Amino acid sequence: MAALQWEIRRHQAAIAGRVIDAETGKAMPGARVTATAGPLSWESHSGADGHFHFLDLVDGTYGLTASYPPGGSRYGSAQVEAVVGRDGTGRIQLATADLSLPATRVRGRITRPGGQGVVMAEVVVEGSGERTYSAADGHYALIGVEVGVRRVRVAARGFQPVTGVVTLAAAGAVATLNLTLTPV
Repeated sequence: MAALQWEIRRHQAAIAGRVIDAETGKAMPGARVTATAGPLSWESHSGADGHFHFLDLVDGTYGLTASYPPGGSRYGSAQVEAVVGRDGTGRIQLATADLSLPATRVRGRITRPGGQGVVMAEVVVEGSGERTYSAADGHYALIGVEVGVRRVRVAARGFQPVTGVVTLAAAGAVATLNLTLTPV
């Protein structure tokens, strides 16, 4: 019976980076990152801190694409290139590449007649749990909204509620919806 022989093999990170939300700068755990070189591709997923890596790649230029499957159409994708090479001793020189995923979002301003911003107006996407409140100048942003035609309802104390419609055509799209509230 032949004896088992163990061989220690050390891996080297060739490409490493982080996937973040382009709007908030927060890590995106579970993002899918694909590295492509010609007809070949490799896949990785970001960890809880948004970091990802690819090991032992050959020298060359790689196209990296990040997407966020857990978010459905709430986020678009991002692409960058990374170049893998070696130093004089043959060790891989780590290529870093950070990817910022654009959130599908609705933004705008809630005003009263005359153009003054309405503070603390509740802005809700009907039929979903997505909501936010307007700032002191009336500006708001709903981040991570599903693609499609969305009805947005706005209500504030002392004003009649109003509803607007916005179309988000693609993941990562930004739509602007400005609404004016009428005092009660």
